[in-house]
Amino acid sequence: MAQLECHYGLKVRIYPSDHQKQIIRVNSYASRFIYNEMVAIGKELCQLSRVRLPIDTVQDRIQQLKLRRNARQMSNHFQFLEDKRIDSLAKANAIQNYYKAWKAFRKVHETGVPKFHRKSYAWRYQTNCQYLYSIQGCLFTSHRL
Repeated sequence: MAQLECHYGLKVRIYPSDHQKQIIRVNSYASRFIYNEMVAIGKELCQLSRVRLPIDTVQDRIQQLKLRRNARQMSNHFQFLEDKRIDSLAKANAIQNYYKAWKAFRKVHETGVPKFHRKSYAWRYQTNCQYLYSIQGCLFTSHRL
């Protein structure tokens, strides 16, 4: 795709089956939970960093929170995130979106600090394409990794 002159995007309406709806719902809830957990960790780290005294319990808690900020450690801490229906890329994208929100805040300052995402009627989560695309004449072929 990087060699193409133009990148194209598609907007698609899907009609998932009941099983697919369940998978989308589980991934949406997990993605929202991970994002909200990252916001909570960030808020707690901000509050703990204001403590100027080198108290051992505060320093230990800061180290625990810093270690828990990646998807693997978060899945170890919260066992329900180990569900086989949850996409690992959805977890990683939720963490990436949190860091993008901080980057936007530092750059623009109008967006505000990242806030908790609330439950909504619409289920949504972000994942990555897992196929390779190549051009053969005018046809796109996909190969499963």
